[in-house]
Amino acid sequence: MDGFPVEAPVLKSLARFTGVVIVGQMITYFIVGILAQQVLGAADFYPPSPTALSYLRNPSDPDVFRWVLPAQAVRGLLFGLVLFPFRQRIVELGTLNGALVVAGSVFVVGYVAASGGLIEHWVFFTEYPSRFAAITFVEVLIQAVVLGYIVARFAVRRPATVQGKGSPR
Repeated sequence: MDGFPVEAPVLKSLARFTGVVIVGQMITYFIVGILAQQVLGAADFYPPSPTALSYLRNPSDPDVFRWVLPAQAVRGLLFGLVLFPFRQRIVELGTLNGALVVAGSVFVVGYVAASGGLIEHWVFFTEYPSRFAAITFVEVLIQAVVLGYIVARFAVRRPATVQGKGSPR
């Protein structure tokens, strides 16, 4: 491909990788979000609960319902684009360690240290109950770990082995 800076195999790899991250983000967001609402007690902080935080929208609000899926797709795309250059290293680390690297990156950069993330909540929010902080911390950590596993396990094709010896062809 003369004049085109990115080769077709790289684009195919990018599409596969980001596709897995997008789908993984969307699935884990919803499953872990439901877990947080039902088991961890996050529902106590969202409208229509009488103990809801004033700055949170009702999850059943039509605007929330309309935008939550596209928002998670965009979030997954951004995570995928940022992680893509490191995909081979993720594979080299193996599923467990690769998953932990992805999870740690998503958790720390995407939640704890992010502008508008955990640290800024403590600094700037006038109303930020520590129970809510603990629930969201656990929620996002679980989601990041499961997403990390999905990415490390499915987003990159591993080399085939010769006669089951584990050596790449």
